Amino acid sequence: MSMPVFAPLYSPGTESVSVRWLSVVYPTTEAIAAAVLPRPLTVSEPEVLIWVAEFIGAEFTSASGSVETRPAYMQAGINLRCRRDQQDGAYAIGTYVEGLNHGILGRELFGLPKKQSRAVRLHETSPGRVDFAIHDAAGTALVTGSADLSSTADQAIIPDWFATQFTAKIIPSAEGHGFDISRLVRIPFAFNGITPPRHGEATFEFAESRSDPLHLLTVNGPARAAYGNARLDIDFGTYLDQLDQADLPTFGTPSW
Repeated sequence: MSMPVFAPLYSPGTESVSVRWLSVVYPTTEAIAAAVLPRPLTVSEPEVLIWVAEFIGAEFTSASGSVETRPAYMQAGINLRCRRDQQDGAYAIGTYVEGLNHGILGRELFGLPKKQSRAVRLHETSPGRVDFAIHDAAGTALVTGSADLSSTADQAIIPDWFATQFTAKIIPSAEGHGFDISRLVRIPFAFNGITPPRHGEATFEFAESRSDPLHLLTVNGPARAAYGNARLDIDFGTYLDQLDQADLPTFGTPSW
C-alpha cells in the first residue's frame, strides 16, 4: 500500500518495461564530481550520463502478484559516475518525467529524484541522427542536443556502472526540522538488448537554471552516444548508509 491510504496512487512493486533509449556519456572534472556527490559516495571516473527514453508498457508487480500498468510516457535523467567501497555505480542527480503521476512510484519508493517535465523529446530526425531535449515543468529547455549515430558496434546501450543506481532517499519530518528517512539506497537496473544499439557522438548544451543547475556539470571532453531498444527491469532497492544533512550537497533552489 502507498499514500494516500484511502485511495493509493500505486502499489509498490518491481518494474519491467520496454524502452527506446538514448545514452550520452561525457567526462567532467574530478573537482565537480567530488563537490556534487553525497558522502559516503566518492569519485570513480568523473563521468556524467544523460539518458532520454520512451517507457513503453511499464508493468509494476507487487509482492502479492498483482500487476499495475502505465501508458507509454517519456522520461529522462542525469547521473554521475561514483563509487561506494569498491563498487562503481551511478548517482541519480535529476530525473524528469513527462505527464502527471508517472514519477510517483520511483520517487516515493526508491528516492529517485523525479520532477515533472513539460516535455521530454527524443526524435529520429533523419537516418543516423537523433535530437533530444529535456524541459522543466515551466517549459524551459534544460538540455538540448543531437546524436550522430554511424556505428553498429557490438557495445551495450549503457556502460556497466549505470546498472547500479545510488539515490538519496530523503523524507522531511512533519515537525518541520530534520528527516524521517535519510538513507542511501542501491537499486539494480538490468538492461537486456532487443536490437543492436547504434553508437556515435553527441553534441548538446545546458541552459542556466537556478532550480535545475545542470550546467554546473561542466563538459570536459567529447560525448559518446548509444541509442536503441531494450528491456529494462528494476528490482527492489537496498538501504545502505544513514545520511546526515552535512553529507547532502545542494545546489538548486525551489522555483515555485
